[in-house]
Amino acid sequence: MRLNHIKEYNREIRAWLLKVFSLAATIPNDQLVRKACPVCNSSESVFFANNDHLNYEQCSQCGLVYMNPSPSADVVAKGFQGEDALLMEYFSLINKYKTDLPLKPDPYNDDKINDIYSIKPSGRLLDVGCSVGDFLHKAKYFYAVEGVEVNPQTAAIAEQYFKVHKKSLGELSLGPVYDIVTLHQILYGVPDPAGLLRDIHGVLKEDGLLYINTPNADSYAMALYRGKTNHLYGYTTLNVFNERSLTVLARLTGFEILSFRTEWLDIYLTDLAEFYDHPDHFIHKRNCHLPNYEEKIRQEDEFHQLLKPDLGKRGNYLVAILQKNNVFSA
Repeated sequence: MRLNHIKEYNREIRAWLLKVFSLAATIPNDQLVRKACPVCNSSESVFFANNDHLNYEQCSQCGLVYMNPSPSADVVAKGFQGEDALLMEYFSLINKYKTDLPLKPDPYNDDKINDIYSIKPSGRLLDVGCSVGDFLHKAKYFYAVEGVEVNPQTAAIAEQYFKVHKKSLGELSLGPVYDIVTLHQILYGVPDPAGLLRDIHGVLKEDGLLYINTPNADSYAMALYRGKTNHLYGYTTLNVFNERSLTVLARLTGFEILSFRTEWLDIYLTDLAEFYDHPDHFIHKRNCHLPNYEEKIRQEDEFHQLLKPDLGKRGNYLVAILQKNNVFSA
């Protein structure tokens, strides 16, 4: 069962999100820093959305959507390292509702494995930002796996099963020894995505692959809900990529794009009614105050899977496979 279908989980996450929104509203302006685009360094941007507290702009050159102004890189880093009490509360909630370890998946039908398995069915894999190790538990059946995780709480869980490096990738001296590096919902919270990809470039073998799964700035949900979409909650989302901005990032950091796809619609009729009728109570995918919400969402998810809509470039999440090519653009 998906966590979104569990009432108690949704109630606790909604309560947590309300605290996140309240904190975002109190961040002083002098703690926010204006910046150029963190992908292409352009200073040309246009307003994209406001999440009721913080502004997001879209780079006019590469198309990246990014928080501007935003907290400094040091503040963000310390938060993910355990100094942000609200983030730690979120990780505790995830651990509380964590289900049993996954069984061996079918690599041709599992969304998290198939993209890389179809190109590289074996090798050494490094999951950067591995959290409690959920993906590593799937990947271990096909690859020699390790993780990188700076959060002490989640790293402690993952390292019960796997080798986990508890420093940022740039602080480690790993060398080009990995066949595959994966980034599952990590790139959105990184102040310097170009720096991270250069660090990844340095640990990949010559024909190494990089898997990225990250929120999609061109999604139907983003176009509809704008500042109220789940990707712009609170204060932790710094970057929302689309195909254009991720292609530029790849070119600047020595990668080429092998494939793109998007997944999940994340638009529900139950949410839509609340969005239009009671916008002050609406939280994207977390409207558990509505009667029978979880059951309705479960039924809509089943309908989406049955319908299999062609999302094209409009799915809520962007999935990309990149290959190291050693060609860096200026």
